[in-house]
Amino acid sequence: MTGVQSITDIPYANYGDRELVLDVHRPEHFTGKLPVILIVAGGAWRSGRKDSTPVRYAKRGFAMVGICYRGSAEVKAPGNVHDCKAAIRWIRANAEKYGFDTENIGAFGTSAGGHLVALLGSTPGVAELEGEGGNPGFSTKLHAICDVCGPCDLTKLPEYRAEYPSLDEATSEYLGGPVEEHMELARLVSPLFYVSKDTPVTFLMHGDIDTSVPLQESYTYHDALKKAGVEVSLRVLPGIGHGDIDWDVEDENIQSFFERTLKKA
Repeated sequence: MTGVQSITDIPYANYGDRELVLDVHRPEHFTGKLPVILIVAGGAWRSGRKDSTPVRYAKRGFAMVGICYRGSAEVKAPGNVHDCKAAIRWIRANAEKYGFDTENIGAFGTSAGGHLVALLGSTPGVAELEGEGGNPGFSTKLHAICDVCGPCDLTKLPEYRAEYPSLDEATSEYLGGPVEEHMELARLVSPLFYVSKDTPVTFLMHGDIDTSVPLQESYTYHDALKKAGVEVSLRVLPGIGHGDIDWDVEDENIQSFFERTLKKA
């Protein structure tokens, strides 16, 4: 893309013979340090691909980091959380080389990716979620989160089973069995249970006719964040289902959020 420099397939985490890679997209010409947006793909936790990274955001002065992470067919929860946290540590460990501003790192994800970035935002330093993917000793703290239609409380999913069967199926694959049989694990990877005043500023977005992830999940998370004193906003999209978002329209809202929260003076 004109005006954007892309550096692809950079190794960021290793698990024995398994190597995970990421891409960095940044402005061709920049001075100083770049605020970073980590992109975590959706896909029902089944496949963490980096080909959905919105490279165009780099034209607005961000370094975009799109990652591959292990899907639920390869590793159960919290394996993909470990991968995402390894990516944040990699960003900090390689900040000087790539021009990253480590005091302004955000994360963006939709659906399962939304769930993961919300979880990342609220759990820096939680030992069970950090993993051993590389660059130990670096912080996994984030400064801004954009979560689009992600679930916040996996322990509640049995209540949605009849109306949202695809979510129930994907969650069972992710946890390694029905939620009722893995309640402690479901709680471990549920963002709702980590909300505190230290959770970063958060922008939630959800369609009001989403048939894959209940809109109530975003309402619940919004209310919990607000109660904790976190700066949070929820944009409900009328007449929009899961994955039907018009990015030509919503890109401006998302980019404006990150410009306000990550390009601080």
